Amino acid sequence: MKTPLSRLKLSLILTLAIYPPALWVLALSSSPLLASMGVPRLLLWGLLMSFGTAYAITQFIGALRK
Repeated sequence: MKTPLSRLKLSLILTLAIYPPALWVLALSSSPLLASMGVPRLLLWGLLMSFGTAYAITQFIGALRK
């Protein structure tokens, strides 16, 4: 986890685990958001949010390992 490329790869792998709960939270708990944004934008927003979360987690783990 020393290079940015390896952090990016690990973040992409972790994104797949965070994406379904993010969609569940966005779609089911806030139905007005689904109605106002639409399904494609909500899916993209969930993907962006889960990637950001995954990258932050890998940064945190990388800092702990130092």
